[in-house]
Amino acid sequence: MPQAGEHGPRLTDEEYDRAVNELHRGASPMPTREEARARRRRALDLAIDHRLGRNFPQDRREALWLASERVESRRIWIGLKHLLGGLTGRRAHAQALTTALGREYGKVLNASELEQFLGPAPRALPIDDEPRRLDDPSQHAG
Repeated sequence: MPQAGEHGPRLTDEEYDRAVNELHRGASPMPTREEARARRRRALDLAIDHRLGRNFPQDRREALWLASERVESRRIWIGLKHLLGGLTGRRAHAQALTTALGREYGKVLNASELEQFLGPAPRALPIDDEPRRLDDPSQHAG
């Protein structure tokens, strides 16, 4: 039985997984820009139904979609910024995207909704800011 939240019943994990699989089943491996955009929108609506509730207001769904599109439009620049700034790899890019999404979604969702949607803070991936030196005594246990 689906859990009920502040915004009505939510999709169960099984319903959500099934719907996401169906969304991607048979999809073109090289979708047009509009096909990819429509798939991202449907995926966002499924995530909202699963994490916040099926009765989440349409105007706020639209606001989340616009927030998501703002981050999507900056995705490449976010990655380049972190690559040029010395952080490399997918983890840094994922962290930057997660931070950007949290900031944008936080303009639409209250703190409780944001936690339901993205999970508890901190939302950033753990990344060492500085490389560890093997000869540093503070890095040794004991």
